Amino acid sequence: MFVSILKKAVPLPKLTQFDRYLFVGPHPDDIEIACGGTAALLTKLHKQVTFIIATNGSVGGIDQSVTSEQLVEIRQQEAMRSAEMLGVTDVRFLPYDDGGDYDQGAMKKDIVATILDVQPQVVFCPDYTVPSECHPDHLNVGKVTTEAVFVASWDKLTARIGLDGSVVGTALAYYYTHKPNSYVNVCTTYKLRREAVACHASQFTQTDLHNLTTYFNLREIRFGLRSAKRRAEGYRVLALTHQHCFPEASEY
Repeated sequence: MFVSILKKAVPLPKLTQFDRYLFVGPHPDDIEIACGGTAALLTKLHKQVTFIIATNGSVGGIDQSVTSEQLVEIRQQEAMRSAEMLGVTDVRFLPYDDGGDYDQGAMKKDIVATILDVQPQVVFCPDYTVPSECHPDHLNVGKVTTEAVFVASWDKLTARIGLDGSVVGTALAYYYTHKPNSYVNVCTTYKLRREAVACHASQFTQTDLHNLTTYFNLREIRFGLRSAKRRAEGYRVLALTHQHCFPEASEY
């Protein structure tokens, strides 16, 4: 009962009610896979949407004859086509190598700089608390982005890393999560997500694409049934109040 009272006193924000959004992806395909329907819906609602691709994707790829340097260029081109399909034109690529071996402090500063520039009201990133997640880039980018949102909230902290300004009140929305508490209706945009994922041809065989589509199709239906939305993408959302000294938010 106490948590129910807290939910009414400190409710979760409705994800589609804002104007400016930042999606942070570990690799050039993660945003589309996890929340392409949401991104497409937001652009259709004339919201400002920015993508950050945190690593260059130089390790992945089904064609082993392609060099890492060639793959980086291919994956950036695929990411741009995919984002354009979702209505997103502001895509920013960070210079970090795929595979977890990079300076997380430098990555955090780059993400903070983008947050200060874009002034997002919601930041999407992977849920780094998922017990089954083993990919270092997913874990690192989720944690680094979470810390970047906190740093970006304070002038003195941004000044400490050589940046100016702050953004107050940014909500976090974790995708690839095992504890979704907020759902976005993607009945009108889920097909765009599928088409956007298919743009990443360097990553998926037809069998891979079929299996991925089947899984996320079932996931959308599952979340749709849970939220009475028919098809939905699910997120673990934390408003500003939930992000510090509010452990009950884990039960939302």
